[in-house]
Amino acid sequence: MQLKTILNRVEKHKGFVYSEASMTKGGEIEFTLRPRRGSRPICSSCGRKEATYDHTSLRRFEFVPLWGIAVFFVYRMRRVDCRSCGVTTERVP
Repeated sequence: MQLKTILNRVEKHKGFVYSEASMTKGGEIEFTLRPRRGSRPICSSCGRKEATYDHTSLRRFEFVPLWGIAVFFVYRMRRVDCRSCGVTTERVP
């Protein structure tokens, strides 16, 4: 069973897809996430789904370790062009 399959069964994130998993030189597992095709980002201020403005740089988010191995999600967050709040970063789970 692949790590992506295990993670999809244990931890589903609506609007996001685990695209690939890799092991770093430091012995950590990195899962690259991408937005699900056709999903619109959610404004972090008001919670409305709006259009994408652009993307920020890659960020690493720490997750619960698997079998004592550090796990990180790597994701390029979208910025939202919200009609009421202006340009903000999207809300992530």
